[in-house]
Amino acid sequence: MVLTQILHYYASEVSLILLFTASVLCQVEPVGRWFEAFIKRRNINVSASFQELEDEKELSEESGDEELQLEEFPMLKTLDPKDWKNQDHYAVLGLGHIRYRAAQKQIKAAHKAMVLKHHPDKRKAAGEQIGEGDNDYFTCITKAYEILSDPVKRRAFNSIDPTFDNSVPSKSEAKENFFEVFSPVFERNAR
Repeated sequence: MVLTQILHYYASEVSLILLFTASVLCQVEPVGRWFEAFIKRRNINVSASFQELEDEKELSEESGDEELQLEEFPMLKTLDPKDWKNQDHYAVLGLGHIRYRAAQKQIKAAHKAMVLKHHPDKRKAAGEQIGEGDNDYFTCITKAYEILSDPVKRRAFNSIDPTFDNSVPSKSEAKENFFEVFSPVFERNAR
C-alpha cells in the first residue's frame, strides 16, 4: 500500500513537471544590430552577418579619414633627434590640429606621407644634405610614429601634453547655463 501511494505521488509529480516543461511557441522580433542584419538579408537578399555590418560602418568612417589634412611642421628640419623626448610628436607627423583625437589609421597614414616626403634616400637623390646616422631629422619622424602607434606610450605622451587646455569655468559663468558652459570641459577631459 505504501508503495502504491509513493508511485501514485511520484506519477502525479511527473505529470506536473511534464505540464510545466511543455514547449511554448512565441514570436520573437529581432532588435538592434541583429535586426539591422535581418533587414539587410531580407531586403537585399544578401547574407550579411553582424561582423560584415560593422566592417561596412568602419569603411564608411574611413572614407572620411581618406581626406586627411596634414599640417606641415615648420621647424621639422631643425629638430634635434637626440632631443626627441621634448618634441611634439603630433606636430612632427602633421597631426597637430587633431592631436589626441587622431585614430590609429590617421597616425599610420600621416607617418606614411611623412616617410614618402622626408625619407633620407629621397632627399639625397634630390641633392639635399643628409645628416649622418641618427643625426637626421628623419629620426624624429620615426620616434614620433613609434610613440604614437603604441597605445601605452601614446597614453603616457597624451597625459603630459603641453597644449591641453585644463581651464574650468567659474561658478558664476555656470549659473545661467551649466551644460553650455561645461560641455567643452567635459569633452576635453573625457579622453
